[in-house]
Amino acid sequence: MNILRFVFFAAVAGLIFSLSSCKKDDSSDNQIPNTDTIGELSFNLKQYVGNNRIAYNQVYSDTSGRQFKITNLRYYISNIVLLKANGQELPLSGKVLLVDNETEQYSLGEIPVGDYSGLRFMVGIDSATNHLDPALYDASNPLSYQPVSMHWGWNFGYIFMKVEGNVDTDTIPTGNLNGIISYDIGSDPMVRVINFNHIFSVNGNTNTINIKFNLLKMLSGIDLATESITHTNPGRDLAERIANNWLISFTIEP
Repeated sequence: MNILRFVFFAAVAGLIFSLSSCKKDDSSDNQIPNTDTIGELSFNLKQYVGNNRIAYNQVYSDTSGRQFKITNLRYYISNIVLLKANGQELPLSGKVLLVDNETEQYSLGEIPVGDYSGLRFMVGIDSATNHLDPALYDASNPLSYQPVSMHWGWNFGYIFMKVEGNVDTDTIPTGNLNGIISYDIGSDPMVRVINFNHIFSVNGNTNTINIKFNLLKMLSGIDLATESITHTNPGRDLAERIANNWLISFTIEP
């Protein structure tokens, strides 16, 4: 009799355990994810000549007074890394931006909520990606073939920055925009990493970091009368000086 009673209670205990386990599993399946730990982050990228926003075909002057205008400006930003306040790095793997003068807002996607002490990004494309075939990418991907070509061929790589326009090339400037600006800067050694010590926070809403690119700073030390064209090869020395100037051309705005 005692054995039967033991078997009965054991069976009841097993049934209770089974039901409680099912209930626990069901509740976990129906849990709502905690979205308070994730926010949206974007870059607001604006292009300037000095204190003026770049407008295509608008005539500007460099620091020497030589007049020029821009008809096309675009460049790649990649290898974006956010620096947390505790020193930990947060790489935004696979995020590549193709920046142009007509677009300001560029989404970086979902970012953990918290405090950050800085960020860095690469102007250009890392070496491994730089030598991949653009045909590998979906048409919506910035690394795919573009209506305005940003690639020289799969074995050479991407054009990291393209600047086109017209300029007065007369020895004594006359205001006649009789020459062309054609800068196609690329190849692995032209990559430059831009670092910012910038304290910011990401909350559960949409967060924006305002970044300014100043073309006049990129042209620092460049004589537009004689140095208005480089496709990197030939013209490598000029391409290197322009790429070096990227380091001073980007600032974070309030």
